[in-house]
Amino acid sequence: MRIVPNRIKPILLASMLFVGIIPAFIYSWVSSEKLSTVALSQISQGLSSRTELAAQNIDDIIAKRILSIRTLANSPVFDLASDTIQSDEGFLSHYLSEITTVDTAFSAIYLLENNQNGNDQDHFELIESSSFQTTQALNQELKQAGITRLSEVTDMLASQDNDVYVSLPLGLDKTPFIYFISTITHQQPEPGAPGNQKLLVVKYELSEINNQLTFLGERISDTDYIILIGQKGDVILSGINQGHPLQVFANFKQVYNQDDSNTHTSTSEIMHYTDRYNEPLIATITRLGTQGNDGKPLWSLVSITPQNTVTQAVDYLHRYFMLALFLTAGIVIILSIALTKRITMPLAKLSRFAAQFKLGNYARNERIEGPHEFQVLHDALNQGADKISYDTERLNRALHKAEAADRAKSAFLANLSHEIRTPMNGMLGLSQLLLKTKLTEEQDHHLRTLLDSGKHMMSLLNDILDFSKIEQGQLKLDPTNFCFTDLVGTIESTYYSLAKEKGIGFDIQCEFNPNDWFYADKARIRQILFNLISNAIKFTERGKVQVTLKLEDGENPGEKILTIVARDTGIGIDPERIQYIFDPFAQAEASTSRRFGGTGLGLSIVKQLAELMSGQIQLDSIPGAGSTFTVTLGIHQGQYMVPAQESIEFDHRAFANLRVLIVEDNNLNVLIIDSFLKQRGFQTYVAENGAEALAILESEFFDVVLMDNHMPVMDGIEATTKIRALSSPVSQIPIFACTADVFEETQKNMIVAGVDCVITKPLDEQKLLDALQRFKSKITHMALLRSAYEADQQAARSQENTAEATEVLDAIEQEEEGLTDGCVGGNVLSDELFREITQNESHTNDSSESQLLAESFQQIEINALLDMMDQDHDIILQFLQMFAEEHSQDIVKLKQALAKDDFDSAILLSHSLKGASGSISAVYVREAALAVEKKVKVGKQPTEAELASLDDSLNKLIEEIHQQVELTI
Repeated sequence: MRIVPNRIKPILLASMLFVGIIPAFIYSWVSSEKLSTVALSQISQGLSSRTELAAQNIDDIIAKRILSIRTLANSPVFDLASDTIQSDEGFLSHYLSEITTVDTAFSAIYLLENNQNGNDQDHFELIESSSFQTTQALNQELKQAGITRLSEVTDMLASQDNDVYVSLPLGLDKTPFIYFISTITHQQPEPGAPGNQKLLVVKYELSEINNQLTFLGERISDTDYIILIGQKGDVILSGINQGHPLQVFANFKQVYNQDDSNTHTSTSEIMHYTDRYNEPLIATITRLGTQGNDGKPLWSLVSITPQNTVTQAVDYLHRYFMLALFLTAGIVIILSIALTKRITMPLAKLSRFAAQFKLGNYARNERIEGPHEFQVLHDALNQGADKISYDTERLNRALHKAEAADRAKSAFLANLSHEIRTPMNGMLGLSQLLLKTKLTEEQDHHLRTLLDSGKHMMSLLNDILDFSKIEQGQLKLDPTNFCFTDLVGTIESTYYSLAKEKGIGFDIQCEFNPNDWFYADKARIRQILFNLISNAIKFTERGKVQVTLKLEDGENPGEKILTIVARDTGIGIDPERIQYIFDPFAQAEASTSRRFGGTGLGLSIVKQLAELMSGQIQLDSIPGAGSTFTVTLGIHQGQYMVPAQESIEFDHRAFANLRVLIVEDNNLNVLIIDSFLKQRGFQTYVAENGAEALAILESEFFDVVLMDNHMPVMDGIEATTKIRALSSPVSQIPIFACTADVFEETQKNMIVAGVDCVITKPLDEQKLLDALQRFKSKITHMALLRSAYEADQQAARSQENTAEATEVLDAIEQEEEGLTDGCVGGNVLSDELFREITQNESHTNDSSESQLLAESFQQIEINALLDMMDQDHDIILQFLQMFAEEHSQDIVKLKQALAKDDFDSAILLSHSLKGASGSISAVYVREAALAVEKKVKVGKQPTEAELASLDDSLNKLIEEIHQQVELTI
């Protein structure tokens, strides 16, 4: 029978139990009382150390105060000549008062001077003080502090090394304080005058030190006490117990004074005593380093702790120690069963073998001894090492082949794109030329399809060429001076309509001044923006696409960092595909190219262009929620370059007989817009509100709508929304918002509702004409729809005559041919009518150019109004008369609405008055009306001053109009 087992489980169990656990149980049982005694001693030492740290902190405070008094006593301010002090009466008092204001612990500072009259050497008088005090009252307080003669204090300061005298504490039951006394060292008597001794007396409140005791008391046990005692054991400060004579303080003083005074000379000591209730207490005493006037420690810091608090913690510790031993024994038994030598040693060898893989060492390892499972794992690691070594060599060879093939591919793509570009350019050019010839409808459709396909092919070729150039390092940047104004405008006009047609929102924001000039490759920046936005719109089926441009300063002067952030709410990209999305010809998934099209080169080109411009691109994407691309580019501060000015002349023939629906409730504004349009051959129709316009559009076709916003019955935003929701082709009609509302939120709401552009009032004719030119293609499309609709109506009325219907269709084809030559309205303007219109424009003012003089108008900018109305004085007078008749009572109506808190009526009145006054260039009335409108829009009453300003401006304007009308009649 074996006494010593040869298995690791029993060996490990027995060794750990008999070597560690059982002796610990015996030791704990035998030495528990000794442990309590030692622990009590150690904890007492810890309490003493805590008291010493607190005493050191108090010493630092007192030393700092004494140093401040020494510095003040040595201050050269007391060396000022007497004539200087007399010339500035109260200078030293003011100076001392400022010190007490800055440092509130010094509640009062006094300057005493010893005027020696005869043999009396103790005749100190108060000459300066921080607060009003008499010499007699000060001497009385000093006597209470144990200072009967100041001459004795000066003698003591002169005979000892200590240059600051400390008095006895006073006011212990309220606000304790002491007096610091020091001799003024900087004093120069006047020539011929005896040198009188001066003393600096500082009243120092001990609340600063008491606060420290309170702070310490709040962070120790509630049963502990922290007090500051004097040399006789008297309590000076007791923290939160200040002013409360507790029994525990009296017991401590009694025990403290029973000991021989010689026992209280050490720096620190620990006292064990019992109170009157026989409760054991521990007191740790630490003497302060600050010495008193007798050279002994001034005060002592005492911490009083009940002994049961300490022993209770020791008892808990002992019980928890025994419990920990039992738990440890159980853990040792479990571990001894689980861990054996045959497991740990083979496991360590396998770990070292696996660690070699990190260093790239795939050599086989020798066989290990151990359980069968470990041997199988060891063999598997050896096989893996052999395979990895073989695969690594094979992959290196494949890598070299792939790099060579990639270089060949890039060269091939570059040559291919160049070779295809030449015939493609010829094909596109001929297609555009053929479109200008007479074609049948089928030929026109096929040719346009061919042209669109060719353009798409050219865009793909351009991407391939750019990618090849970048890979081969042949792409060079062409930096120029430019500003972002036209770049942002081009992007907005290009992609807004594309996004709108797809049913998603589009917004581009430039967070810096777009009129600033920069030096960089504008074409490549545009290409980056176009690629990012095209991708965002292509992969977004609902929601919006938002582009933000930011600018930051670079590291060097003149350098800027342009940040482009493109956010969309599209399909998103799987996290596993993000790392490949910038690779050439890569897309989010295999089905993406079939579903959305594209080559996968766009983002790769953006990434490489960004790196070429000292930037980078980052992508954050959530599948199904959208993607955010962030591109940073390095650009430089540029300089202003005068742009080439092109004069674009409005072609009246291009918009002949254009049908325009004016939706406006203000008659004056209607008259102005109507005059603008009719002078250029337009056909105008008027609706007074959105509901009326909607009813008209349900039965008639128009080519464009000019829509006001604030109108009764139905406003412009609601009307636009309902027009866009119509099921008929009328929903595609171009809508121009003409509003005097300058609030950005309102204009954005109108854009969201479906207007094509916003033209602010006062209406600028050139802005209107520019808008017509800008949306010419959409207006052309609407004119074709209207012509077809009219042709259908005419054919329905003459069904019996089929020949007539054929003639109508032929007329439509001829009309479409005319539209390609620039005619939008559907009927070519006759030469006679065209000459009449142009002659009217140049000679409108022949008969009345001397009627209205600029110096006769104070409330109206008449020159601006004349320019706006093509110098037509007669129509201006008609406008002014109409304004005076329609708006003379507006202020009365406005006040009545405000009195009833009818803010809806107030908004309409103020908005109408603002728009009408702006239309006749009455700037003062317009500004006053705008101020009132801003208030009522947010539901606030305008101030009396604002209403009075509007009333005064309107009355002056009406009176001026009446005077000018009387003079011209």
